[in-house]
Amino acid sequence: MKLIVKKKLSFLRVTTISTPIWQAKIFGILFSIMLFTGACSDPSEIGLVLDPDSNQIGVFYEEIPLSSYLVLADSFNTTSQGRVVVGGDQSELFGTTRATAYSRLSFNPNGVPPREEAIFDSAVFTMNVVDLIGEDFDEEKTFSVHRLTEPILDTAYYNFSSLAYEEESTIASGSFVLQPDTANLLRMNVSPEISSDFFEKLKADDPVFDNIFTFRDYFPGIVMTGDPAQNTSLSLAMGSGTGMTLYYHYDGDTVSTGYPINTIQSRHFTGLSNEAQGSAIEGLTERGKEYDVPGNLVGAKAGLGMLLKLDMSPVHDFLDTLENITFNQIMLEVGPVEPYPEFKTPYNSLVMYFATVDNEIYQRFDGREVAVQSESGNQTAFDQNGNVVPTTNNQTGLAFNTEDGIYANQITSYVNALYRSELVRTDLFLYPNTPSTERAPVNSDAFKRSLREFVVNKDNIKLKVYYTKIR
Repeated sequence: MKLIVKKKLSFLRVTTISTPIWQAKIFGILFSIMLFTGACSDPSEIGLVLDPDSNQIGVFYEEIPLSSYLVLADSFNTTSQGRVVVGGDQSELFGTTRATAYSRLSFNPNGVPPREEAIFDSAVFTMNVVDLIGEDFDEEKTFSVHRLTEPILDTAYYNFSSLAYEEESTIASGSFVLQPDTANLLRMNVSPEISSDFFEKLKADDPVFDNIFTFRDYFPGIVMTGDPAQNTSLSLAMGSGTGMTLYYHYDGDTVSTGYPINTIQSRHFTGLSNEAQGSAIEGLTERGKEYDVPGNLVGAKAGLGMLLKLDMSPVHDFLDTLENITFNQIMLEVGPVEPYPEFKTPYNSLVMYFATVDNEIYQRFDGREVAVQSESGNQTAFDQNGNVVPTTNNQTGLAFNTEDGIYANQITSYVNALYRSELVRTDLFLYPNTPSTERAPVNSDAFKRSLREFVVNKDNIKLKVYYTKIR
């Protein structure tokens, strides 16, 4: 059992004045004193005597270490998220992760196909890269496109789903020197067999191109892959920028005409595979179960669905010991995180979702997922029957500081609601995504759109509490 570090920061006597004013003034003075005394380990009294005949007020500091666990999320739906992930990486904590993208192809049945006398020029497959993480970008990275051998059905696909494809042959492939932090549009030549087949069928008005359904019966779709050993992964935008274009001309033309067959309005998903043998998560195989990972490191990894769960029971136990107190400031800190390659920066923020005992995100009575709310709003409200319920419309998150490598934010309002109201007490998931608010709603899920990760020492997760107690 980890011990709670407890210090009494000051011991004061004050005259009777209005509560909001004297608390603000005293804490301002105390905070200045703490800047000079915070480095001391001696927990003896420090402070000022304002009036020897008045009530005594103590300002205290608690540092509460939080235990952490890893949970492999269940039911991680990646179907038609607008993004797919291609590539992979290798790490000491998470092992080897491979991301494979699956998609149907589409064309415009009402478009004008090449006429019989059209002359084929070339066929190009493009990948519209919207996010890129990796290392060793002075070296070429290789990606390839394959043909599916079974259809993508009108059903939900998850990050552990996969379909059969022609692994030994490619529709297109290429090696590239990528430019991190810039837009990348990768261009690869389509194989002569596929380009010739499509072009001849288009010219001949083949029934394959009568409509999108006959086309998919003939050509189920594509699979895009990369090499995890190259430690690079792409997040691709699906649509007109990802897919193939057949170029052709007629006698007398000075420029080519393009006929697109791409992923616009096409069902797609990302499948993840993980080889954890020899890594710290080797024994983590059951979804929806929390694991106390051996060693000193824990973390979270997007795409794979690996979440960090904080055991908040020490906080709940601490709150039960308090009487007649006012919270001045409460900070949750995670970090500093372990060193990471320059172009594999962790996510900017972590949403703090409530976790159920079954290791799922806690849902309110109306099905809305519940997270810690911002300091400027309320953590609870009343439903139509007068019951206290959690609010859900103004999430907050732990913000990542790239200079010190620490995720941190103030959660005073949340802990105060745990202490003073009927807010449900749960553990917390740290979920990599942008917090959603009324003014800036977030409809996308960053946790499903890349392989970003962070790793942190278990001892570097703590709650820092400053509170005033009246005696």
